[in-house]
Amino acid sequence: MINITEDNLIQKCSKGDADAFAPLMKIYRQRLFSYLFKLCGNRITAEDQFQETLIKVWRAFPKYDERNKFSSWLFSIAHNSAMDALRKKNLHEFLEYNEESEFETGTDDPHMELINSEAHKIISRAVDQLPIKQREVFLLRVNGEMTFKEIAEATKEPLNTVISHMHYSVKKLRKILRQEYAE
Repeated sequence: MINITEDNLIQKCSKGDADAFAPLMKIYRQRLFSYLFKLCGNRITAEDQFQETLIKVWRAFPKYDERNKFSSWLFSIAHNSAMDALRKKNLHEFLEYNEESEFETGTDDPHMELINSEAHKIISRAVDQLPIKQREVFLLRVNGEMTFKEIAEATKEPLNTVISHMHYSVKKLRKILRQEYAE
């Protein structure tokens, strides 16, 4: 059995090999969808943005520079696509909270699934309360695993502003979560 690495898949996609695209996106599917879901606030919009991102990534692949980190490039496209949608839609509609989360917990223990599900809901609600700029930076850092420099480039914000957004998002999340657990 041949072990095809992520780098091999990226190279094949860059050369127009459509068969390599699905396995490559499978590597990033969970993280990318999770990022879009948290940014958009509802499953339908996240699914739309996920599909839109895949289309944009495939179309942009011939321009991908392999010297850049692929995940940063991918999440930048997702971020820009979601921000374009945000500008086009009513802010309330875009940020409407949807309680239904369909993320896998990765456990067969019903008790742990319940705990993980509740923890996920609490954290998602806390992230939803962040101002949009702080939420963007937080989600790109956590879900996109991007460096602050990569986030600054993707959001077209100064590096110090991005770091500041992250600092305040973490500070605010701690405060929200402390209040949540105190109740």
